[in-house]
Amino acid sequence: MIDRKRGFYDEAAETMPAAKRAQAQREMLRETVLHAYEHAPSTRRKMEEAGVRPGDVKDPADLRRIPLTRKADLKHLQKGDPPFGGLAAVPPEAMRRIYVSPGPTFDPEGRDATHWRWEKPFIAAGFREGDIVQNTFMYHFSPAGLMFDEALQRIGCTVVPAGVGNTELQAQVMKELGVTGYVGTPSFLMTILEKAKEMGYISGDGLSLRVGLVTGEMFPESLRARFRDEFGVEVRQCYGTADVGSLGYECHEAKGMHVPDEIFLEMIDPATGDPVPPGAIGEVVVTLPNRTYPLVRFATGDLSILSEEPCPCGRTSPRLLKLVGRADQVTKVKGMFVHPEQVTQLAGKVAEIASAQIVVTRTGHDDHMEMRIVLKDSAAASDALAARIVEAARGITRLRGEVRFIAAAEVEEPEKKIIDKRKWD
Repeated sequence: MIDRKRGFYDEAAETMPAAKRAQAQREMLRETVLHAYEHAPSTRRKMEEAGVRPGDVKDPADLRRIPLTRKADLKHLQKGDPPFGGLAAVPPEAMRRIYVSPGPTFDPEGRDATHWRWEKPFIAAGFREGDIVQNTFMYHFSPAGLMFDEALQRIGCTVVPAGVGNTELQAQVMKELGVTGYVGTPSFLMTILEKAKEMGYISGDGLSLRVGLVTGEMFPESLRARFRDEFGVEVRQCYGTADVGSLGYECHEAKGMHVPDEIFLEMIDPATGDPVPPGAIGEVVVTLPNRTYPLVRFATGDLSILSEEPCPCGRTSPRLLKLVGRADQVTKVKGMFVHPEQVTQLAGKVAEIASAQIVVTRTGHDDHMEMRIVLKDSAAASDALAARIVEAARGITRLRGEVRFIAAAEVEEPEKKIIDKRKWD
């Protein structure tokens, strides 16, 4: 039984008519733009430079007069106006937590209890009060671990803060605690379940796992089917960022990710900035009504397809049918973003490197990151040098990859720092 008095689950809001939703979002937009203009200096500057005042934004079409703030530019904005690039509406001492994403960039968390808004995604995925949930996201620096943890507690679940790695222990804990829910990347869930199978634990005979909510990676239907058919686990996916929190979540129908009513979402052509119609590929742009971090026209860099067709579940919100890639070279590997600038950092950190390129591939459900290294004429390839590069890359990206030394003539697409060769089915 879900306690609807807790303030995070409003069934009527999820099924409201389109006209009522549009009116509520117009009011939300006006309040958000005014709050950001009055309290976030960077937003005020970009609006004034565009000749826009809060009173000029009366409906969604008026938002297009306000320039975008791109996720890829956050690092530079924050360096120019530390610590939050002038986008935060309160000082650091008024925040609950401050997280650090690769770059680095700083992500503020407000003191309001539902800052990240992940409660509805868990309910839609089938999590309920009394579930014991294994949370395999990191709990340090990045927000994923804690933001999911607290949402689960708010709906009455018990959380096992497992974090990443330790696959055999993860399987043992899943069995001995009777874990019923999982949160993490889809590839790590499969890794745990395969290890559990090796150890003699299977669904109904050692494992109690019944539901999972996954994010951080592409989630092909073939993998969803394997979770269901081979392991008896119903897995749903969600979508969000460390800047904005929840941006989309699947219901039991699994026909796309419902866009939360608490945000305003646009789909634009990343080349022209023009809106794209439902059914077309566009970049996800968000306006966030948050008292601490009121982002206005925040371009995530993620490409998706929006549908306004009604969902059989009864929710009337639009849905993001799937994520189809990035508008830039930023690439997610094992749930972590890797930026082209980080490849440049690697080349600058190891003196022997003339140039570096990262190539991402996938075997089964596992991502692989290969660092293709061209050495300076004075340097010689060696296992010791490869080990140094691996450790340097791990310090920059928080990921472990493999090194392959190549000649300059072997570099593929030299204009790219990151090449993603993964295929999704």
